[in-house]
Amino acid sequence: MYPKTDKIIEVREELFSIMLDKYKDCLDSGMTEEESYRAAADMMADYKDAIKEVETGSSLSALRKNLIGLATFTSFYFIAVSFIYLFVSLVVMKTFEKTWLIVVAGSFLYLLYLSVLFFGYARLFNFHVLKRVGIGLIFLSLVPIIYVFPSLYLGVVHDKNIWPFSWLVMLPMGVLYLLTDYLDNKNRMSTLERNLKFIGAGLLLTTSLYLSFSIWYQAWGSAWLIYVLFLALLSLTFLSPKMWARKT
Repeated sequence: MYPKTDKIIEVREELFSIMLDKYKDCLDSGMTEEESYRAAADMMADYKDAIKEVETGSSLSALRKNLIGLATFTSFYFIAVSFIYLFVSLVVMKTFEKTWLIVVAGSFLYLLYLSVLFFGYARLFNFHVLKRVGIGLIFLSLVPIIYVFPSLYLGVVHDKNIWPFSWLVMLPMGVLYLLTDYLDNKNRMSTLERNLKFIGAGLLLTTSLYLSFSIWYQAWGSAWLIYVLFLALLSLTFLSPKMWARKT
């Protein structure tokens, strides 16, 4: 499996053009389609070692470039975070009491960067399984940014305890993860897996709505009707087409 670098794409397109020209020339000379195809394929065998060398070299180049980029970004990033932390602590706030949150936020953002980098590298090499893992890592790294840090910041700086409620943001994040994974991999999923993701996303969304209404409006006694609506929509989605097919 080789990356989709500009060099590899250019070489593949050029070789395909050569193979196509050879195929057409063979047809014009009176050879059959099968003979022409075989002649073009035999010609490409002569380029096999050259293609492999270009692809291997491009792969190593892509890997080297990614590692150098990661090392460079990591160095500058943590130097910048350290500078901001010390500047705010010593010059602006004149205390280290709460400024440690800057380091925490910087670490969380760096985890997100690593997850995006992992996903981009997997996509470059067309590693489908690792791409799905990368999507999961991106959403996992969003948890401390969207859920943990805001709750921690409000608790430390403003003395507001939102931990009992802030975890609700995890539910719509789960919905977004399932939808993102579905849209990126729907062509490779089985019907069962697509249906399970659809049901899972709907269940998480329904639970999010149920808890939100119940907590903010104290509607525990009636908010459960949202689940009834979800089951009704689920039945219409999966059962109605089958019943219609039986009638026709």
